[in-house]
Amino acid sequence: MAEAEGDKLLGLLGLARRADKLALGASAVERMIHRGMRPLVIIARDVGDQQRRRYLKWSPVRGFVIDKIDRQQLAAAMNRRELAVVGVAESGFVNGIRKLGVVTEPAASE
Repeated sequence: MAEAEGDKLLGLLGLARRADKLALGASAVERMIHRGMRPLVIIARDVGDQQRRRYLKWSPVRGFVIDKIDRQQLAAAMNRRELAVVGVAESGFVNGIRKLGVVTEPAASE
């Protein structure tokens, strides 16, 4: 991902966080899914294979952003020490991220 696109993605995630529309961490994203919110899930590129497989099985979701930012970038942008996954369900933010062209659609079996 180009550095400018990475900055745009992190900027949108920061706005979503300030608007209280961002789920930080696996537990928060899972709660969002269980509440029927269908988030767009952003997964850090340097998560372990087992974690990645677990996250990619989440359903129903609007899509995934995979391998675009690392854990350190994500954590720093959210003022956290560690962070591997976030989710956003608010349509405006989801559409903004989709416009960056970084979203992988969920598997057709959903």
